[in-house]
Amino acid sequence: MIGLIVGLSVIMWYVIDRFKELWQELKHSKYITVAISGALAFIIAFAFSLDLIAALGLYELTTTVGIVLTALILMSGSSAVSEIIKRIKGE
Repeated sequence: MIGLIVGLSVIMWYVIDRFKELWQELKHSKYITVAISGALAFIIAFAFSLDLIAALGLYELTTTVGIVLTALILMSGSSAVSEIIKRIKGE
């Protein structure tokens, strides 16, 4: 499950980085990015029932709190994922 979480996070941030050009010149572009990443992270986490706590073996069942925590981690993972994407692109 951890591989799925990392993979979906990379895909999510790749898509956001591709579309970021549309709002990059706006005054509140940072907040737009945060809002879009939050929405996508929660959609992905609930659609796939991603629970990082269960994936790490800390709890046996998938819980709503674990899914919300995973969504928050997906949402905030931009810097690490951006580094991975840059290395994949060869920058």
